[in-house]
Amino acid sequence: MTTATGIDDHGGWPGVLGALADGADLNSDITRAVLSTILSGDATDGQIAAFIVGLRIKGETVEELVGLQTAMLDSATPLAVPDNTIDIVGAGGVPSRRRHALNVSTMAAVVAAGAGATVCKHGNRKASSTSGSFDLLEALGVDVDLTPTQLEAQVHSIALGFAFARTFHPAMRHVGPVRAQLGIQTVFNILGPLSHPGRLRRQVVGVGDWSTAQRMVRVLEATGSQRALVVHGDGGLDELSTTGPSKILSLEDGEITELTVTASSVGLASASPEDIAGGDTAANARIARSVFAGDSGPHRDIVLLNAGAGLLVAGLAADISEGVASAAAAIDDGRAEAKLSALVSTAW
Repeated sequence: MTTATGIDDHGGWPGVLGALADGADLNSDITRAVLSTILSGDATDGQIAAFIVGLRIKGETVEELVGLQTAMLDSATPLAVPDNTIDIVGAGGVPSRRRHALNVSTMAAVVAAGAGATVCKHGNRKASSTSGSFDLLEALGVDVDLTPTQLEAQVHSIALGFAFARTFHPAMRHVGPVRAQLGIQTVFNILGPLSHPGRLRRQVVGVGDWSTAQRMVRVLEATGSQRALVVHGDGGLDELSTTGPSKILSLEDGEITELTVTASSVGLASASPEDIAGGDTAANARIARSVFAGDSGPHRDIVLLNAGAGLLVAGLAADISEGVASAAAAIDDGRAEAKLSALVSTAW
């Protein structure tokens, strides 16, 4: 990608929106310039809405997404974490599954850290679901309002931390009202998981729409990801599911392969959607404490499955099955619960 340019170098708003109206694809320099303008507060709500809806109608290309991700990171508060740090994150499931969100990736992040991975999960409070990652963390007693310096120290100290999107992407305040008014999935649902302020090279990214997966993995490849899994769970989950087959695009050192995993293929029991349902934040906090305490059942199994995927991208397991076994051991011997306790007890 060349040196950053301004939107006026590309015909201004009329040029950009006119191209989208004609169904033309934009190059990465243009999308970087447009989003930089938006995140600088120099765009009207009408211009922002027209741009993101135009992209949605046309369909975002990999090159467009690369430019947008670059602009997101250009404006982000930087975060220095170890090179081997992983993220386990979702782009959002289908609407019917968001109503009973379980915060699986948040629990899986804690378990993966208990099993030896260095984890810094990027997330936010609830938007359309019943409970967001940071709502759950707060209910569990975690301080979610750390400064970047404090979070860096935490990750280096206990190998676990959570990067609050609001803290690291303050410029997104210029986009939030428009997204809320539109009320639909937009390119920012894709960009969130791709815009970790620590610029991680290892991640598990869940997508509720499988048609998004190929673009997601290609963006990760283009932007330097070393080891990643883009996953899509049965029934529209944006995580690996125990209710049926989950699809995976695996990226390793530039090579992309497609895989399928089921609960039984990694030694877990199959479940129904009702078995793995969550609830509001208080209910999910009770479920999380139960899982970390070693209680068996469908909630534990889906957490193990996703933690196992995290251990694979961390390089601590040869495959997801081995990762599941390591995750189970971390729960059963108390390391996962101890990791949460360390997170809660961190004092500043």
